[in-house]
Amino acid sequence: MSQNLKFVTAISGHTTKGLLLRNQPLLDLISEADFVSTLFLSLTGKKPKKNEKKILNAILVASIDHGINPASGFVPRVVASSGNDILTCMASALLALGPYHGGAITNAMNVLKEIAADGDDKEQACERMIDSYRLEKRRIPGFGHPKYRTVDPRAKVLFEMARKDELDIEYMNLAKQLEHSLEQKLNKKLVLNIDGAIAALLLTLGIDPIAGNAMFGVARVAGSIAHIVEEQKSGSWVRRIPEDDVEFAPE
Repeated sequence: MSQNLKFVTAISGHTTKGLLLRNQPLLDLISEADFVSTLFLSLTGKKPKKNEKKILNAILVASIDHGINPASGFVPRVVASSGNDILTCMASALLALGPYHGGAITNAMNVLKEIAADGDDKEQACERMIDSYRLEKRRIPGFGHPKYRTVDPRAKVLFEMARKDELDIEYMNLAKQLEHSLEQKLNKKLVLNIDGAIAALLLTLGIDPIAGNAMFGVARVAGSIAHIVEEQKSGSWVRRIPEDDVEFAPE
């Protein structure tokens, strides 16, 4: 199927009052609002409450950088070392994200929503979800981390902030119950990681699951800028893998 290029949008448009973003004059937002509250407005159609703005800001800060080790850390620096412009390098940071690194939030949100809708006994609902994923030999998104074995400190701080600021605890409790059920079912600890924690909190904020992965992407791409600038100013060009780190194993 196809359609023409006539768009109907409730997000933004030019009017006799100037450009409106969710019915708010952009010029007023420029002088009055901050980026996080404007992002929330754009996504949800309403201005955030103080605690909602605070936790969305915390989510973005928690996601901005995690060292050069993960793919979204070293890939843009490698691309920068080849002499590419900064926008190309930033795009490579985004392309380095995927289901196993920074790109599990949307699926984790959908899992939590499904559990929330599955009857009154959430422990049993979690167990059914785990059984379903195990049957299909899939991993539950939002759990497990190669560096953090007992707790992801970023997830811990985010949940502590959210509880202290009296945000609704339904999805946070579901995420923790799923973490507990996974440990019981698998007889090993799979920590609630940053993706899973963000998933629970974005649902709490009323943000559409489709936008879930994008929230991590916005933060991590922003965080890549400093790394790209540092790499391009280093004076050393074209990163290469050392010969000792490559093993040729013919079939």
